[in-house]
Amino acid sequence: MTTDTTPKNEPEGGMLANSAEESKREEKRRRLLLLFLLLLLFLSCFCAVLFLRYLFNPAPLPELMSLPVDVNYSPHYLYSVYGIDQPVGAAVSQDGKRLYVAEAGGDRLIKIIEADSGRLLKEFMPPNTGPGERSPVYVAVDARGRVYVTDRLQHAIFIYSGDGEYLDTIIAPDLTLSAYVSSQLGGLPQGTKYLYNIFQEGVWYQSAGATDWTTLPAPAHEGWSPLGISITADGRMLVTNVISEKSNIIEYPASVTSSENWADFSPTLTTFGSYGEGDGQFIFPNDVLVDSKGRYYAVDGNNARISVWDSAQQFQYYFGSGTGEGAVSLPRGAALDSKERLFIVDAVGQNVKVYSLGGDQPEFLYAFGDLGVDDGQFNYPNDVVLFGTNIIYVVDRENNRIQVWSY
Repeated sequence: MTTDTTPKNEPEGGMLANSAEESKREEKRRRLLLLFLLLLLFLSCFCAVLFLRYLFNPAPLPELMSLPVDVNYSPHYLYSVYGIDQPVGAAVSQDGKRLYVAEAGGDRLIKIIEADSGRLLKEFMPPNTGPGERSPVYVAVDARGRVYVTDRLQHAIFIYSGDGEYLDTIIAPDLTLSAYVSSQLGGLPQGTKYLYNIFQEGVWYQSAGATDWTTLPAPAHEGWSPLGISITADGRMLVTNVISEKSNIIEYPASVTSSENWADFSPTLTTFGSYGEGDGQFIFPNDVLVDSKGRYYAVDGNNARISVWDSAQQFQYYFGSGTGEGAVSLPRGAALDSKERLFIVDAVGQNVKVYSLGGDQPEFLYAFGDLGVDDGQFNYPNDVVLFGTNIIYVVDRENNRIQVWSY
């Protein structure tokens, strides 16, 4: 018996089924290809229409989505500048390259620090004074780059060049040292030098070319005690006067900060506020600033609040008192940025509180910093300085440093 090993052919029905399935797949591919070509044609036409539209009317296309305009978020710590003995006040030069820092410890100097590197460039002090006879606190810089430093012990405002060279002293609200010497001499010859020390009798001057100093009697003037100092965008100078029982705000016209010198010193002053705990009163005001609407914000240190005054120097209200995240404990230095955000240093709260002034009432935004010695922590901060739109300098007194923050 033999076995048939010849391969058998596939049934004819199976071959027909495979052929039909292949035709369906081919038809599906054709349809997809046609759909792709139609889509490509549509996109080509759309692009052609846009091109022709721009060719004949070259205007920008409308924005598809608007982005949020005002975004407020807390800054972050960058680094610290050391080598400072209990800093209490600071200011930055107009170009942002120099930082001027007043020290409460050591020899009580004013230091010029290179902002980028933290390198000490120079240190200076009121002439003819010892460490125990001076106490520089707050600092301001005018449009000419001159530096104004309040001094708690001398009860005066010392004026220096941007390089720290002594220029003059405001020894009373309406009197400079150069103006007093000029009134005594019947004029102030060019090259005349003068010195002042409230703890010593008289005023000294030295004529140009002379080797000896001559003494004049000390001027009789009303007592005052300047502390906070700021210069507005239009050149007005604002000073907080913290003399016992007579606290107020003194505003100097722009002619003071724009003058070549102060030998002819007769500014028209305006004052507002008084000593006390009531509305429109202060106890140890530390700083005062003006916003873009002309409103005044006075940091009322020992009343633990910020007082607001309108452009006519009429009291409106105060904020920051009481408890809660937006309350201040011992407010000190302040700064205002171009976005109408008010920065307040809270020496006891160990942070910097930030408020938005864009509305009718200040709105608390956030606070940054806390108590400690690590990066981003404070120990009795006393002042805050801004440069540009993103650099924040915080005077960290008991940690003997200036902290630099940024957005």
